[in-house]
Amino acid sequence: MSQNFKKLIVFLSLSIFCIKPSIAEVTFLDILENPSDLEMNLTYAKEQESLGRYKATLSTLERLTMLYPVNTDLKLYLISILLKLDSEAKLQLMLETMLQDPNTTDETRQYIEKILTKIREQSETKDKGKWFAFADLSYMQTDHSNIDGVSKSGKLYSLDIIDDFDGMKYDKAYSRGASITVGKNLDQTSAFSLNTGFNINTQNKNTKRKLEGENDLVFGSLTYSKIFNKHYFMPYLFYSRPNQRHSLTADSNTKGVGFNNTYSLDNSTDITYGSSFSSTIFNMTGSNEEDKVDEGNNLTYSSNVGFNYTFSDINLISTKFSITKKDAENEYNGYLGRGLNVGYTRILPFGNLKIEKTYQRNIFDEKNTFIHSTIDREDDIETTQIQLSGRIIQLIPFMKKIDPEGLFFYNLKYNESDSESTLLQNSAIRETTSFNIIKRFSLYE
Repeated sequence: MSQNFKKLIVFLSLSIFCIKPSIAEVTFLDILENPSDLEMNLTYAKEQESLGRYKATLSTLERLTMLYPVNTDLKLYLISILLKLDSEAKLQLMLETMLQDPNTTDETRQYIEKILTKIREQSETKDKGKWFAFADLSYMQTDHSNIDGVSKSGKLYSLDIIDDFDGMKYDKAYSRGASITVGKNLDQTSAFSLNTGFNINTQNKNTKRKLEGENDLVFGSLTYSKIFNKHYFMPYLFYSRPNQRHSLTADSNTKGVGFNNTYSLDNSTDITYGSSFSSTIFNMTGSNEEDKVDEGNNLTYSSNVGFNYTFSDINLISTKFSITKKDAENEYNGYLGRGLNVGYTRILPFGNLKIEKTYQRNIFDEKNTFIHSTIDREDDIETTQIQLSGRIIQLIPFMKKIDPEGLFFYNLKYNESDSESTLLQNSAIRETTSFNIIKRFSLYE
């Protein structure tokens, strides 16, 4: 693990455990002990709002308006929070109640009428449906500790014989990309979007092998989303076609279909599940016509079910179990895989921190006799991922002068994959550290 990455971990740890407590002065315990103290409760509500914990602010203000029903300032503060939360039902109920309250001043009534008029206008616009479009430009650099996947032992099997595994370890890769998304909000509960784009990838290998690291990728997807009752349902179609610029490498194209659904049990608990199917076809090229590249063709089926729990409005714990079945033309490339993913996400002032651990076991359908005639392949893969993402202005506040709308995004990611396999060449440790920056252009909204 690099020295810079260790420094990043120390920085994130200090941020999680030191930054937020220094901001808050009134604790939830103080509120429990002094539920009717107006000044203390208002201070707590404002502190929670400054931390982005609008639900905590909302619950505090709702309780205060019950204790002090004639305090108009409290109710106006509550209205401002409901506007931020986009809680239309609660907002309209609050506004109607204030209009019927004899203690509401004429000035406040005029203000409320303006808000109600604006809500009605927005509702009419939403009902008609609204188009949107944006484009993204991205650049990413990735440092690889073992780009060729050299085995832990430095050995491999070839026709039952143990041989040396020659390959490059440390290297860098660069990716430049562009994409465009066009969609429409069909109504207040459904929308569709079409996304298409390309990436150009370059690998920093030596001159002799440079072309092997050159490729580009064209991709696209069509997504529909629908909210009904407590469900958030999202079916989708996707397509990708990598183009290997090295003349001896076969190209491929992948087409697929799938869906995801999130079922909300309550405000803090969700159950997620989904399934997908994809087909990958390899294409013959002029210089490899004698190679049987179509033996790499495969069909892949996958399903997953998960559980999410949110607490304190800024923390998310997630678990997911998945199963994957890959049917390949050559059965030694097919496998049955089972995986378990555990993750933790926390909202920080400068972005979202996500930590994940994944355990995967793949059992392959047949022996690959070109590698070893008596050993069945089984892989146990343990993957650790740490990711920090957000808007550039969250990291560098003075960037607001250059990017007032917050349309520059960043992503820092560290990934370690540790594979243990019954075949020597598939037991390897790979580490990658990447930095990605994205500029978004709003084309239509």
